Amino acid sequence: MSLTNLRPDVAQHLAQRLRAFSEGFRQNLAILGPPGSGKTYQLQQLLAQPPAKLLVVYCPLYRDSSRSFLQRFLCAVLQAGLPSAETAPSGGAAQAATQPELTRLLSQADSLLPRTAAAVRTAESLIARRLYGEAFTRALDAIPVLIEERRQSCVLILDEFLFLETLGFAHAFHELGKRVMTWPAVLFIFTSSAEYRARSILRERLQLLFGQFELLTLDALDAETVTGWVHQQLRGVRKASAASPFLISWLGLYPWYLTVVLKRLRELAMLSKTPELTEPLFLQTVWDLLGSPQGTLHHWCVSRTEALSHGRLGSRGLEALLHIAQGARTTTELSRRIGRATLSGALQLLVEEGLAQRNGMCWVVPDPILRCWLSTALMEQWAGSRPDSPEVRARFEQHLRALWTRWMQARQLSFPEQVVELFGKFQDDTVSLDSKTGRLPKFATVATQRAGEGSTVAYLIAEGEGRRWCATIQEHQVTEQDITHFDAFCRTQSPKPSRKVVITKTSVEPNAKLLAKAVNMWVWDADALNALTHLYMP
Repeated sequence: MSLTNLRPDVAQHLAQRLRAFSEGFRQNLAILGPPGSGKTYQLQQLLAQPPAKLLVVYCPLYRDSSRSFLQRFLCAVLQAGLPSAETAPSGGAAQAATQPELTRLLSQADSLLPRTAAAVRTAESLIARRLYGEAFTRALDAIPVLIEERRQSCVLILDEFLFLETLGFAHAFHELGKRVMTWPAVLFIFTSSAEYRARSILRERLQLLFGQFELLTLDALDAETVTGWVHQQLRGVRKASAASPFLISWLGLYPWYLTVVLKRLRELAMLSKTPELTEPLFLQTVWDLLGSPQGTLHHWCVSRTEALSHGRLGSRGLEALLHIAQGARTTTELSRRIGRATLSGALQLLVEEGLAQRNGMCWVVPDPILRCWLSTALMEQWAGSRPDSPEVRARFEQHLRALWTRWMQARQLSFPEQVVELFGKFQDDTVSLDSKTGRLPKFATVATQRAGEGSTVAYLIAEGEGRRWCATIQEHQVTEQDITHFDAFCRTQSPKPSRKVVITKTSVEPNAKLLAKAVNMWVWDADALNALTHLYMP
């Protein structure tokens, strides 16, 4: 199974949007998801077989200079219009483009695309004069020239488009917004790893009149879909199937993380005389990648946090991030640990950078690899230890063993027992779930009972501090009949429950969800349970 097939729905959706655009229907797309979730991979697979009737301008953005980005962007415009196979758009070509490459492409375009070449030269002259903002505007305006010259519509793909801000183009989104609104012959596809900031920019500056964007959020990988691929990657490694569910549970939202870990795990297993997945082999694998200063994922985490040092609040933001990774869930707890001064601005910076998320009044580091690195390697370094010291490795291995132990314990519990354990960890925190914000009280007792003889549905009753909650716990999809039966159960309770919650491992039928809201029930589906697990059992 190829990595592309791990998200077949995304690949199919992208293909459908391109096909519809070639037939005259435009729906701009914004693909959002954390770093490593597969956004760039999906784009590269799309570019491997570009649509025949469309021009494709693809340009990834990095933390590089304005000059470098503009040169790569102009190269991408020329590559989209030139027919030669060697100049076809690709991620590698876009990344490697330099001034010599731009000169080479211009020499080809002078005879084939003279008007486009002239527009690109105009932008190039502004780059030479360091007028980067004006050069960006002129670079964009080369696209309609290309469209008219080739008489084809165009797809403009900007991978990690928020980096336009860090490159110093003060009015980049204003200029983009005008073109999104007035260029019907261009389909815009943007991606971003900073979901909160991306949604804000799309909502406030880009979605104008006819420029609406469809938001495509990359969710966690489906366990059944990815299991076969993981087993294939670990073929020949004995006892690998026992650890596969743990790896999928830990890294299931991040295909790139899974790919890197499985590759190293397979390498170390093959180097051993007896290729068998043992605890020492697993610990060595993750240490080589994440704990060791030379590791690929170690460098990745450093690169994700080093931008914090460039801003006024960066050091405060990194300090707050460390403590969130260590379990400080609320702003009050963070204030107690590191003080209130500039904390609010530092936390907002973490949200905009996509490093931390706020759920109600609670904070969490959603990325499991980053969370592991922060709470082990970086925390020990802040305490004065060397990056490769025995103290760092001991803390690192202790953290991984704890992750494995908690996962094994959860596996041994039934679903109702897992929910009971979760309810027992509530600490009067305010969270947002199911489009509602509410407080999760600290309960003194939590108990369950079967809905009826032979039923797979469990009812939960939780009490504490004068509060009484009732919940229905179901592993299957919740139906209207389930809501009706649960409501009848709540009516029999004395005292009446102050909160009624519908909890399911899967989903709730649309009509059942409407009925639940009508009788004032809080609905927690698989996504909500994942959010609570991140908060209380990271």
